[in-house]
Parts: sequence; structure tokens; C-alpha cells
Amino acid sequence: MFPADFGYASARSLDEALDLLAAAQADGEEAKLLAGGQSLLPMMKLRLAAPQTLIDIAGLTELTGVSNGDGTTIGALTTYRALARDPLVAGRLPAMTDALAVLADPQVRARGTIGGAVAHGDPAADLPAVLLALDAQVRITARSGSRVTPLDDFLQGVFATDLATGEIVTAITLPPAPAAGMAYEKFEQPASHLPLAGVCAALTVENEVITSAKVAVTGVAGRPFRARHSERTLVSAPATPDSLTVAAASVADGVRPLSDQHASGPFRLHLAEVLTRRALTRALARARESL
Repeated sequence: MFPADFGYASARSLDEALDLLAAAQADGEEAKLLAGGQSLLPMMKLRLAAPQTLIDIAGLTELTGVSNGDGTTIGALTTYRALARDPLVAGRLPAMTDALAVLADPQVRARGTIGGAVAHGDPAADLPAVLLALDAQVRITARSGSRVTPLDDFLQGVFATDLATGEIVTAITLPPAPAAGMAYEKFEQPASHLPLAGVCAALTVENEVITSAKVAVTGVAGRPFRARHSERTLVSAPATPDSLTVAAASVADGVRPLSDQHASGPFRLHLAEVLTRRALTRALARARESL
């Protein structure tokens, strides 16, 4: 299929992009930002999205790159490929490296952006699970100013986020001192490479006792989520396979799973448990290696 007719504008700066958004809003038009386009354009071809205007922000180099100061800041237009090649990411965020290695295909990795992955609100995207487990925050800019919100609050449902009309995701920030051990595991749908379930685990261990634990799941529910019950089960537990198994068994407690032609709800819940156990096992091994 072909998308509905739309207008096109290319922004040369963040300020110009905000002005173009405001102008479209003033004219009563729906405008969408075009970054990598790897999610938006397929939806437009299927007529699941039909914006009257596309505002191309792919050339805004001011929104690219990875920096390390008080935590890690990743520009929203940083591509998956750039993240995979960044030494700071490779050295400090191995779970993100895990996810980037199995994310989609070479074309998507070359063009897709981390900001687009977050702003799109896809319930089955790899990076949001990693970012949730790392306590990521989303920096959002509008003509009226900027705000920062936790990713866990930003993601609201199936393709639904806390991004208002006239706002642009400009960066993802991660707090300093991430967990020493972290890992990401997924079971993908073969054609799309999207996760039917994906799990990121991050652990710290002292004297063979788990002192902190974060577990985030994608592909299973209407939005990526933190498995709070599993996290509470792990903290202060001995760093043993039995502890990991018990925590994995409760990873989807209270979750209403997605069910479609690719996988049933019960199968997704089963995958979540299996992948949580695998991610926790790898995260624990990496935590021990760092001691």
C-alpha cells in the first residue's frame, strides 16, 4: 500500500523543528517528526498513521552523540549503529550492546534512532526494556521550555506516551554508576525480529548476596514494564540459581499479556519467565566478573 498524501518539511535546527510543529498545530494539522522513519513509514504505508505533515529532523546533529558526565546522556537522534560502535556504551552498558546486536536488521540499525524507539511507544521494542532497567529519563523540549520525566512514566500503553503535541524527545539520560552486571535476552518473531518477549536484568552483588536488582520486560504487555515483584524477591537473596528461578517465576505477576497471530498470551508469559532466568544468570555472571 501507499501512504496518504502528506506535506514535507526539513528542519535545520531544533528551534526550527519546534516552529514547524507549532505552525502545523496552528493550522489544525497533525504533524509527525521523521527521524529514522523505520517505524513511522511502515505505519503510514498501512494507513495506520496518516499525518498531514512530516517534519524531517534527521539532520539535526545537535541531537546526536553519547556523553558521560553526571551519568550518561544519549542524543535522541543517535542511531542504533552509532550506539553499537560507541566505546562508552560498549564499556559501561553491556545490556544495551546485547540488545543492539539482535535488534531488527542492518537497515533498521543504520537508520533507526534511540529517541524514535522511545517516542514511538511500541510495546515490542528492544531498547526500552534496557533503558527501563537502567532507570532512564527522557528529556523533552518544547517552545515553552524543557522537562525531564522517568521513562517508566513516559511509556503509557500501546503506541501511547507522555509526549504532547509540540514536544520533541531530545535526549535519554542514564544515572551514574549502573549495575555491575547486566544482560538482555529476547525471543524474536522471525520476520520482524521484534521480541515476542525480551528481558533486561541488572544486578549488583556483595559477598554472594544480591544487593540491588532491576528487571524490565518488553513484548509481553501493552507497554514495556519493570517487574517490581521479581526485583523485591531478589534483593537480599543469596546469589544462587534457586533465587533467580524464584524471581523469574513471578516476573509477569498481574500482567495482562498481549495475544495475536504471532504468539498467545500464555506463551508470551512462559517466554518472559524463561528469558528472565537467562538474563539474570548472565547478569549475575557479569557482576561476579567485575568483583
